[in-house]
Amino acid sequence: MSDEPFLLPPVPLMTPAKARDAARLYKAMADHLTELGLRQQANVATRDSQWWMTYSIALAQTKDES
Repeated sequence: MSDEPFLLPPVPLMTPAKARDAARLYKAMADHLTELGLRQQANVATRDSQWWMTYSIALAQTKDES
């Protein structure tokens, strides 16, 4: 047996387009929750949407290392 630790391969970054799509889905859900009168849940979904959109922008600005 080897004494080297077993390391899993790193998780690949999501593509900017997929992160943008996630942001759009959260925004649509936030709009739907607002229509249902669920303001607190809508605020959480809006915050998640903003996070994913920011992440997609950051990914788009990151140089591909491969």
